[in-house]
This record gives sequence, structure tokens and C-alpha cells, in this order.
Amino acid sequence: MPSAEFEAASVRPRRLAIVVSHPIQHFVSFYRALAEQDGLVLKVFFCSRIGLERYYDDEMKTEIAWSADLTSGYDHEFLPGAERITRIAPLSVDNSGVGAALERFAPDAVLLYGYNLATTLRALAWARLNGVPALMTSDSELRQRRAGWKAALKSAALPLLLGQFRAFLAVGDNNEAYFLHYGVPAQRIFRSPFTIDEETYRTARADRARLRATFREARGIAADDFVALFVGKLSARKRPGDLLAAARRLQGSRPLRLVFAGDGDLRAQLQREAEQAGLPAHFLGFVNLDALPAVYAASDVIVHPSELDPHPLICSEAACVGLPMLLSDRVGALGPTDIARPGVNALSFVCGNIDDLAAVLRELLDDPARVRAMGEASMRVFDELDMRRSVAGAMDALRFCAAKEGRP
Repeated sequence: MPSAEFEAASVRPRRLAIVVSHPIQHFVSFYRALAEQDGLVLKVFFCSRIGLERYYDDEMKTEIAWSADLTSGYDHEFLPGAERITRIAPLSVDNSGVGAALERFAPDAVLLYGYNLATTLRALAWARLNGVPALMTSDSELRQRRAGWKAALKSAALPLLLGQFRAFLAVGDNNEAYFLHYGVPAQRIFRSPFTIDEETYRTARADRARLRATFREARGIAADDFVALFVGKLSARKRPGDLLAAARRLQGSRPLRLVFAGDGDLRAQLQREAEQAGLPAHFLGFVNLDALPAVYAASDVIVHPSELDPHPLICSEAACVGLPMLLSDRVGALGPTDIARPGVNALSFVCGNIDDLAAVLRELLDDPARVRAMGEASMRVFDELDMRRSVAGAMDALRFCAAKEGRP
């Protein structure tokens, strides 16, 4: 899905290296779209092979094997030592050969994900030593700020570290505010939302009626039942039990069903609680990439009570299909120009406040017309923040880096 032709600063193609921890299912569509851009030569350097083979997810408490091709459609290389890295942690991801790999590719710019992996810092050091502009993308935001001496240390050190980057790709409002808070000039920040498998989800949007009917019929869900969907790991951090607790307070209202797409150490407990309360709840376990769009299509609203989620991509997936969102105030995707816009396609509630969650859920239960309007707004918002916007933001950042005035 190419944007306007890249206006390179020289006659030769611009060369972009991306250094990332592992093949991440949500991001490969972005790499493929960048690879299609005229005047741009892309190469992605993976620090590890995590995600390519079946692996055990500690928080999900299940084995995962993604049902998607994660490495075709763009040039890529696994860095030396990639096969030995089995977990993503600051000191675990350390590929000493990243500098030599970048030297061979000879990029005009290097895009890095965050700053807390050893390999990332090695790549940043190589870029600075060789006069190559470094760009950063992340989902960091200020809602999870540290306290005490750690906050003081971060406030002193992070502006110095961020000053080593030429430009920043911000995924949303709160992420942009984070960069500004730590001293990044506004002119160095370019909006480039994290991407999803857009083609698959747009197909689900177009076929939503059939997918909805098929899913509901298979699980005995009536056409007019209101389905509240939770997507994610059934762990304490995500607070899936809050949805069950809110639903208990709404028993006797319009028929309400809960669908949980995900697994984790709370699953058995949640199933017992739902059964004891007489709540119609469907626990799907881990749902792979190819089956998940139908789950969104069958639902009426997505509920995300999490206490720690900077910018969950389930919000983009839900918005693309056309779902309103009920999000805790700790979810970083909330914002006036972000994917979840309060009062437009999203309602917010205080994290951990069951009464507050029950109240916003009741608002939609009692107002089908509002559900439809918010669902339509979700699709419009997604279309504003789709792959075209992501690629355009990246290309604008590269133009900035190529220009003389873009130099720090």
C-alpha cells in the first residue's frame, strides 16, 4: 500500500535498517508496506527467532504457534546469536554482531524499537559513531511513571538518551506526550500508529454479518444477545475478572453474554466464578490469528479492564471491524486523536472500579443505537489511522532525517 513517492535527498535509493527483538505478528505488515515504497531499500534485522516456532507463553500459560507467515515480503536477516535468545529481556537480547551487520548493509537511517535492549543500544552506538540518523518507535507513556529515586534518575538520564535519536515515530497521543515530557522537540515527532494485519481485518469487516451469525450459531448465542468481548491474557495484570464482576451487577438486564479470547492462570478461577454466578460466559482459550477476526465480528463491544497496557493492538483490531471500546483509564490507547477516542468510539472507566465499569457497560446495553453509532465511528477512526498513516509518518521522518535541518 505505497504512499506518495519518497523524495530522497540523493539520486540513489535511501536505505533503512530496522532492528527489532523478533518477528512480531502485528508489525510484519508494516515492513511489507515499507518494502513497497519507491526510493526506499528496507532490511529488517531480527535479534532472535522467538515467535517463528512453537513456544510456551508464561503469562498465557499455553503453547503458541502463530498461524501466519512472519518473514516473507521484505528483506530480513537474523543477527548472529539469534537462535540462542529465548526470552525478551534487557540483558538477554544482546547480539554483539549487530554493528557488523549494519556496516554491511550501509543504511542511511536505522529504526529502533525502544531503548532498553542491549542490542538496541549497540545499534544506537553504531549509528552515532557512523553519523547515521537513528529513529525510535515505542509505546511508552507517562501513566506508569516510576516514583522516588528511580523517577529522578530517569528524568535526568532519559532526555540525554533520547537526544541521541534524530526522529521519533509516535504511535498515539500518550506516547507523543511521553516524548515531549522528556524533552523531544515536537518537530522531531511523527505520528505512525502501530499496525495490524489490515487486509485480514478489513475482510472480516466486509463479511461481518456472516461471520457473526456463524460464530453465534455454533455457540448457542442468540442474534439479539449483547456480547461483551475480552481479548488477551487471563492474568492479574489484565483484570479479566472485573468484566465478570460488572456483568454480575447487570444480571436481569438485556441478555448479556461474555466471551473471553485468551488463556492464562486465571482461566479456571474465572470459569468457576461464571458458573457459580449463572453468567453465560464462553472461554475460548488461545485464539490464533486466523480465527480471531470472526470473534470480533460476533461481538458488540470490546472491554479491556487492564491496569497496565500502553497501547494494546486489540483496540486497532476491534476498531477496524467496527466495535465500540470500553477501556480502563490505564489503557494508553485512549486519546482525542488516537484509536480509542472518549465519547466518540470509546468510553473510559476507572481501573478496578467495578461500579464504574458496570455503569458504562449498562450505557451500551440500554442503547443499541449508540452501539451502532460508536461502531461506525470506530471504523472511521481506524481508516484515519490505518497503514497509510503509519507508512506516511515513517516516510516523513525519513525525509526529516535526510534534510540538513534534521541534524541534531
